[in-house]
Amino acid sequence: MAQMKKPTVKNPELVSAMAEFKANATPENEKAMTEAIKNAQFIAPVVMDDLPENLEAGEKYTAQAKFMLVQQRDGTKLFPVFTEWLELLKWKNDPECKTVTMNFEQFCNIVGSSPETNGLVINPGEDGLLVTKQKMSELAGKDITPKTPAPVPPAPTPVIDTSRMLFGSDKQTNPDLLAAIDTFRMARTPENEQAMITEIRKARFVAPVQMEDLPKDLKLEKGQTHQAQVKFVMIQRDGKKYFPLFTDQGELARWQNIPEHKTILIPYEQYSDMIAQEGGEAEGLVINPFGAALPMPKQQIIAMRNGAQLYDLKNIPMDLINKLSEHFKTEPRIHAAWIMGMRLSSKESYMILVDHDNITTQEEQKELYDPIANIVGPYTNGNPCGIVPSNVPQSQPVIKGKIPFYRENKD
Repeated sequence: MAQMKKPTVKNPELVSAMAEFKANATPENEKAMTEAIKNAQFIAPVVMDDLPENLEAGEKYTAQAKFMLVQQRDGTKLFPVFTEWLELLKWKNDPECKTVTMNFEQFCNIVGSSPETNGLVINPGEDGLLVTKQKMSELAGKDITPKTPAPVPPAPTPVIDTSRMLFGSDKQTNPDLLAAIDTFRMARTPENEQAMITEIRKARFVAPVQMEDLPKDLKLEKGQTHQAQVKFVMIQRDGKKYFPLFTDQGELARWQNIPEHKTILIPYEQYSDMIAQEGGEAEGLVINPFGAALPMPKQQIIAMRNGAQLYDLKNIPMDLINKLSEHFKTEPRIHAAWIMGMRLSSKESYMILVDHDNITTQEEQKELYDPIANIVGPYTNGNPCGIVPSNVPQSQPVIKGKIPFYRENKD
């Protein structure tokens, strides 16, 4: 079994400052200690899969790690972190313990994305130092406490008009999807996102469409079909067009001044096909746009498509790589990136997998992903590219053992 190199991190300034503060808790000593905390590198114990047997010296390998937690008597959960390897062994006498080394800012991102965790405990034990989430926010100069989304009022009771609601769209509900969206809004973790994506793929949505009136004397025998011209109604957000998807008629009833329409049922994959069409004007989808709106940009939809085939690139477009790398140097939230070839319905494009800070809103995702899509766009012959976080479950097998084309310089 390949062995992990034990961390050589030491924090003499922090250790000294903590001792001074515990001996004499003056404001001056507290300030010196908090400054040392902000500049420290911490060791954190993690649980992860065994490393491959054939890992070569110097070879990069990406593994998904789960951080350990400790629980206080009052039920509060904390991430244990250590100033050096020997301090970890005092707490957990396990020389084979797997660890990661991260700075204070990176732990702020971890704690900020974990609603059930209240902060860090440095060198847990009798002399351990508790740093609460609130104190971390103060030191970081930003609020890392996850925001509780504003509650969405109940959907209005729809007026049932059977002439408008076709093919059972008056009876459609999606309780499992609504629950998954709610959970994701409360805690935007990779696991919650994957559960939500699974439910989106399974769902059928109420779709407002404009269509020609069916002939009043239309009579179809069993097995016969009738072709009707259908135009999907779109909405505008920030000057761009999106397909609105509704989980039920109550959500559709939130739309004020909706155009003349009928409603039909459409599976998610059909919307995905429309988004992927070359030359399509829709920039993405929005689920329940007038309630707990969940926008899904085109890049995310392309990345989710079951039919997308990813492959290693034989000829890497260095001009594209250079432009992306130059952009990433100006974006401190991005830490590493991988590029794959993507074949979708015989059309060639690229998939960009990005290691970035936790983002909590769709607006943040748009702000982070749109510049990437704009750089990649000219290299895809008009085909949409895919962009996906590297830490979600579906990304891990793709980047396993692969070296990123970009990694931030921490010097």
